[in-house]
Amino acid sequence: MGSGSGVQGEKEIFNKFTVRFFSALPIREAYVRMMQIVNKYDEMIPEQRVEFDTRFKRALNLDVKDRVIVALEFASNDPEAIREMKHFLEISKAETLKQNVYLISQHLGRVELREYFPPSSDGTGAKFIFPRSVNGKELIEPGDKEVRFEFNVPLVDRRGGGSSQKVLIAFKVPQMSYKGELSF
Repeated sequence: MGSGSGVQGEKEIFNKFTVRFFSALPIREAYVRMMQIVNKYDEMIPEQRVEFDTRFKRALNLDVKDRVIVALEFASNDPEAIREMKHFLEISKAETLKQNVYLISQHLGRVELREYFPPSSDGTGAKFIFPRSVNGKELIEPGDKEVRFEFNVPLVDRRGGGSSQKVLIAFKVPQMSYKGELSF
């Protein structure tokens, strides 16, 4: 998060990036449960539940054996920053992002982006797709201490200049276990 001077009566501007491994089953399960709560799943009649389950089955059964999906969301109390980031994420392509977005593995170093999908109406944010293994080596191994997500975000200065902000998130690998297995 970054802070600065305020706009529209706010004391400070905040920019918040939320980054999660969407390829990890517990993240997808939490997303589906959140959608159940928002849509009052527990109050639905059986036919509505079947329809809901069918619609969200894909998220739970996503095939991630050869890819790692990192989802990114952006929030701010500055409407201009929201518009700029939304526009940036909507027009970006994998080829243009390859020099700005990486997963950093302890034993592989920087792992290049393979695919990119802009934010959609599903509320899960922009999706950055990385290979699960490189040259036969897994991106993350059980003995690793951490894996990092790096995103150099271009910023537009209100005076017309440009700069960038580095988003660097470290994930602790020992905390990425689910039901006794590494989940990412």
